[in-house]
Amino acid sequence: MTKLTIPFALFLAAGLTSAAALTGCGAGNVANNGTDENGEDLDPNNPPPSPFPEEPFPEDGTCGDINAVVDGLTPTVQLLIDQSGSMDANFGNSDRWDSVYSTLMGNGGVVGELQSTIRFGLSLFTSNGGNAGGQCPVITSVNADLNNFAAIDTIFGGSGPEGDTPTGESIDAVVAQLQADPNPGRKVIVLGTDGEPDTCAEPNPQNGQAESIAAAQRAFDAGIRVYVVSVGDDVGAQHLQDMANAGSGIPVGGADNAEYFVALNPQDLVDAFGTIVGGVAGCVFTINGQVDPAKASQGLVALDGDELEHGTEWTMLDGKTFEVLGDSCEIIKDGSLHHVSAAFPCGTIVIE
Repeated sequence: MTKLTIPFALFLAAGLTSAAALTGCGAGNVANNGTDENGEDLDPNNPPPSPFPEEPFPEDGTCGDINAVVDGLTPTVQLLIDQSGSMDANFGNSDRWDSVYSTLMGNGGVVGELQSTIRFGLSLFTSNGGNAGGQCPVITSVNADLNNFAAIDTIFGGSGPEGDTPTGESIDAVVAQLQADPNPGRKVIVLGTDGEPDTCAEPNPQNGQAESIAAAQRAFDAGIRVYVVSVGDDVGAQHLQDMANAGSGIPVGGADNAEYFVALNPQDLVDAFGTIVGGVAGCVFTINGQVDPAKASQGLVALDGDELEHGTEWTMLDGKTFEVLGDSCEIIKDGSLHHVSAAFPCGTIVIE
């Protein structure tokens, strides 16, 4: 029997901006006030032991568990924006580029409204003829941070459409950037693009679909969810579906489909980005492993030593993420340290 210890990241709703380290082992039970049963402060580097029995699944064995002390961890949203030349195409009363800029950076835009509670970063991507043009991909980035509007606007507002669309290589580069970011909260890439992808090796024709899908899968495997927004209708529906599935850990070409977004006018853009970024909320844990959602109820999740009920107090969102719900989520968000534990039997989880 192989046992997998699952690292995880937590992101919480807008308005919570504290941070704490994760992982470790320790002793004691936990109350809902950031202290153990002896009144000692919880230590993020030395959590109490799991409240579950030593062998919670005697027949199947335990193939996945987590045990950590957490507080509010601020989410990171890296905006990966296609800078290719076609972004100057007409889009409503403006063009695609300016419409995306206005949605994100304009008066009442996503970044300005949420910058105090979400760590926003920006990566503009393009190439100048792929590898033949020198550096590829060409990425202009602003590292994610809170209250980052001015830094992002300096880059975004002074840039414009040019070049090609090496989407796969650009996703890989941004994943590496996010992996180097020490912030422990959940990390998300929001890809805004208006065309089929190419590659650094072959900027024309645009045959980079497989590379882009593989890059989105690698991002998800690294614990980074990828959302995709098509600016206009030039990206094929099948590729958008494949990218959405790959970026959310759902099998590409399978029976289940993740949501993707097609914006045909400026209001559609506002709705798409608002839905995605607004969804970066709740008490969501990302695990390193693949739980069968149909069997997730066999798992155990506890908060501060109290087991939570599947379906009403916690649920699997997909094979990689589970969410603590309702009053239990509100407890996690109260500003104190809390002890979160989970265990999954071998019959529910695929070791990766």
